[in-house]
Amino acid sequence: MKRKNLFLVCVMLLLMTLNSYGQTNMVGRIYYHPNIMAAEINKNLKEFDQKLAKHKAEAVAKVEKEKGRKMTAEEAAELEKEMNEGRTKAHAAFKAMSMAVTIEFISATQAVMKADMKVDDAALKTVGVSWLKRKAMKAAMAVIPKSNKDTYVVKGNQIFFGKGKDQEIMTLSADGKTISGKWDDQPFTLTRTK
Repeated sequence: MKRKNLFLVCVMLLLMTLNSYGQTNMVGRIYYHPNIMAAEINKNLKEFDQKLAKHKAEAVAKVEKEKGRKMTAEEAAELEKEMNEGRTKAHAAFKAMSMAVTIEFISATQAVMKADMKVDDAALKTVGVSWLKRKAMKAAMAVIPKSNKDTYVVKGNQIFFGKGKDQEIMTLSADGKTISGKWDDQPFTLTRTK
């Protein structure tokens, strides 16, 4: 008899836990990330640096083969300087863009998602992007909506935004402090600020 009571208590606790998870009140909560592109950018920079190291070794081998001798210290220093300048420009170009994301839950069924995309004009100029291309990028970004109001439903620890094929699913942490999702297959996490 005791075993049956213990089983019933466990089932009731499990149901209460699932029920409280499913009825998470999101109203008034705000989640934010200063740059959801950062992880992807850092990954690309790491890959770029690896390719650059390989390219440097190939460039040294090519020069030495053409000259029929080892590179002099001056030639090696010049090659190193060119590689470092290219690396600096590439890093500046990759880091010239950022996108901050905010999700504010304004009611039990409505949320506002805000995306603030920025381009560092000075960084792009340093890299050599023309004025016309920089202006075109800014114009294209100006027409992208900065905020979007959408419906949501919380089921367990998942939040379903929108409906149909455009539906986005994000995961709420057990403590409610973060929401995780994907942007172009790149995972990101928004942190609760309110």
